[in-house]
Amino acid sequence: MEDKRLYIMNEGKISKAVNQMAIPAIIGLLVLGIYNVVDTIFVSWLGSAATGATQVVMPITMLSSAIGLSFGIGGGTYISRLLGRGEGKAANRVASVIFFSTLLVGTGFIILTIIFLEPVLRFFGATDEIMGFAKEYGLYILLGNIFTMGNLSMNNLLRAEGSAKLSMVGMGIASLLNIIMDPIFIFVLDLGIAGAAMATSISKLVGFLILFSHFMRGRTILKLSLKNFRPSRKIYSEAGKVGIPTLIKQLLVSLSMGVLNQVSVKYGGTVLLASVGIVTKISMLPMYVTFGLGQGFQPVAGYNIGAGNKERVVASLRYALLINFVAAVICSTGMILFSYQILNLFKPSAEVLAFGVVGIRFSAAALILMSLSNTFTVFFQALGKGRESLLLSVARQGLFLIPIVLILPGSLGTVGILSAQFIADAMTLALTLLLIIPYFKGERFSLDIKAHTPILKTVA
Repeated sequence: MEDKRLYIMNEGKISKAVNQMAIPAIIGLLVLGIYNVVDTIFVSWLGSAATGATQVVMPITMLSSAIGLSFGIGGGTYISRLLGRGEGKAANRVASVIFFSTLLVGTGFIILTIIFLEPVLRFFGATDEIMGFAKEYGLYILLGNIFTMGNLSMNNLLRAEGSAKLSMVGMGIASLLNIIMDPIFIFVLDLGIAGAAMATSISKLVGFLILFSHFMRGRTILKLSLKNFRPSRKIYSEAGKVGIPTLIKQLLVSLSMGVLNQVSVKYGGTVLLASVGIVTKISMLPMYVTFGLGQGFQPVAGYNIGAGNKERVVASLRYALLINFVAAVICSTGMILFSYQILNLFKPSAEVLAFGVVGIRFSAAALILMSLSNTFTVFFQALGKGRESLLLSVARQGLFLIPIVLILPGSLGTVGILSAQFIADAMTLALTLLLIIPYFKGERFSLDIKAHTPILKTVA
């Protein structure tokens, strides 16, 4: 008998299928986003230097996330198509290879980063003023990043099989635990910024154990097993079609954030760096809604692509675009209307507040543009279209954002820094439309749907 989770993706109402995948993902991500905001609020009470330190450590966390996401999303899209074809054994093998590969590569990354921690922090914008805070915070964050990578990998495997609720539980509990532990470690135990990092790493460990227990207790469709850890060129090749663009995207997020940090220090010192850090964390909340909707759309689209059901693929894309755009408009309106109230939670100085108001309003406008371009990017990922996914990923955080950050402040000063992401998102959306309109006007979409059904019968 077909599992109910697969039945909904195959035959259920499109809106119900996408919502069932998206809502748990959104809730889990929002809890994670709230943790990020609350964590930054507590740290910001220690001063602008401490806030700036978390901002220069953030690109390192993004690099860790890149490993987990590249394996997880790349493997997840492949698994969705395999499940759509009814190839459960092959899907189990792919899941095991993806998960254990994440842990092996992640461990190597953490060891190297700890060895070269100070020069890495310098590259990402750490000044002498904040270096002590950054090293203290960064070391404990890195020690917990192996669990971050594992969590991201398992989350995407769970979503690929339609178990979005199980994914939400692990993320939600870990984030709530972190929110509780933050003030205890920072203020009660008087561990300062190191306490914030310790609380984060402990909560990631708890989340990892919860997610892993789902697989070990047989609550999932996919099975993780060392005996299935039999890597092959086919598995890495198929996962890499989407995983490599995802990796490059995340690498560019880290690089662009490092460039942004350096330019912020140059034009506005620690004050502007702290403001950029606060705006970044605030903007993550509505961005997580967009990402969660994309995560709900991807397995539905991927499953039906594997099943060769063109009509359901198109219907899921239309629904995802509509709901994502509406959600982005609502979130953006709230950010603009309540920008002062939101920023005042961080007890900012007058200078940090002034920069923050400008930054948060540009971020609100950028969110609307990104909600559309991100949906199309996820669509290309579901199709396994690595070239298009790669181009759009490179465009937003590399091709457009980095040059804008380097060039625009020369003429616009701090406004050029605070508006850079909005301009990059506008250019990315224009590029997305140039790719997607010809794709649907011609026969390429129909041919791709037909091509997916008979191929990839084995992962050996």
